[in-house]
Amino acid sequence: MTLEAIYYISQIVAVVGIFASLIFVGLQIRQNTKAIKATSHHAVTDSFNAINTLILSDPKVARIWRLALAGSEEFNEDERISANFMFLANMRIFETLYYQYKNGTLDKKLFDAELKTLKWSVTHPGVQAWWVANPISLSAEFRAFIDGLIRDAQAAPKDRP
Repeated sequence: MTLEAIYYISQIVAVVGIFASLIFVGLQIRQNTKAIKATSHHAVTDSFNAINTLILSDPKVARIWRLALAGSEEFNEDERISANFMFLANMRIFETLYYQYKNGTLDKKLFDAELKTLKWSVTHPGVQAWWVANPISLSAEFRAFIDGLIRDAQAAPKDRP
């Protein structure tokens, strides 16, 4: 075997090695993307579950949540502040979901499922009133998204869930 033949064989082996490395890196990136999406899903679930656990574990908090969703005025100033922060916490979670979905780090199935919850949430008079009165801490893009959902909810026939 000549030196030239050895050179060409080594070049072929190098090209095959580079392609194998690229395939391996591609598989690793795909696996990492799945792990990031799973972590995002877990974090979102934990955030919502923290609020849900608070509501179900304390009748006073459950009352505030119920009255706040209905748009009731039956609470004192401390309860009103609690309701405001409960709505804000929920909206921040939804905003995180929104941006993760827009950036491709949140699975579409999770976004679609939570979007149903968000659409249901904005049908409540208390959420609609809070949204208008509390334009804080949320991005303009997300606010425009929620404004659209509220307009859709207000235009929808009342017999639909």
